[in-house]
Amino acid sequence: MRHRKGINLARPADYAVDLTHDTLGSLPEMFVLVAACPACHKRAPIDRWDLGRQLGKRSILANVAKMLKCSRCGNRAGNRLLLGKLPRD
Repeated sequence: MRHRKGINLARPADYAVDLTHDTLGSLPEMFVLVAACPACHKRAPIDRWDLGRQLGKRSILANVAKMLKCSRCGNRAGNRLLLGKLPRD
């Protein structure tokens, strides 16, 4: 999408997410969130819309990763937030 004065309004196709600055609300819809526990190696998808309602859309992704708790073993330390990209048709 381009502005009439030549300003590019869309993000580049190879857009990279910056975990320290991007928020739940600014994350493009093509990304899905997955929580990973280093203790029991469980990976579980996270509903980003429910998470946005609970924590707020302005929550920074790096801070969200620190709040994760494993539902299998109860671990709170070192949990990771993984981002996956959905296929674009």
